[in-house]
Amino acid sequence: MANLNTPEMKHVSDIIQVLNSGIDFYRDAKDKVDDKQLEQFFDRMLNARRLVKEQLQPFAVQDDGKREEGSALSVEARKVYTKVIGAVSSDKAHTYISQLEEVEDKTLEEIRSALTENQRPQYEAALLQSLATMQECHDEMRALKQSTRH
Repeated sequence: MANLNTPEMKHVSDIIQVLNSGIDFYRDAKDKVDDKQLEQFFDRMLNARRLVKEQLQPFAVQDDGKREEGSALSVEARKVYTKVIGAVSSDKAHTYISQLEEVEDKTLEEIRSALTENQRPQYEAALLQSLATMQECHDEMRALKQSTRH
């Protein structure tokens, strides 16, 4: 069992916390928009995040003895900000899309940070697969953000 202070433990927990917060944020955004296509898009993003989270959970369990269920403070703060701006904005959908794209950036940042460390081969492979999935999500969200600009 790895030492709790190893970079691997820190990174897997950080990544899962960002994923958890993003899942909650997408769920919240889905409930706030009135566009069925956008709701379906958010569902796809939710499912991709859940898939990556479940792929990485065994590493959290291996390192810490339990599943990571926490959330990332940086994403939680963004959710609060979005709720405030969304309440006064005439374009709630674009507000959510813009902030969710930032969440995708944060997710990529955490995965890339983990990949700079010397990791066990199985974990590195899972990270690379997660990076590919989350990069696709980011690119789709960025394209959606650009298409909703006024």
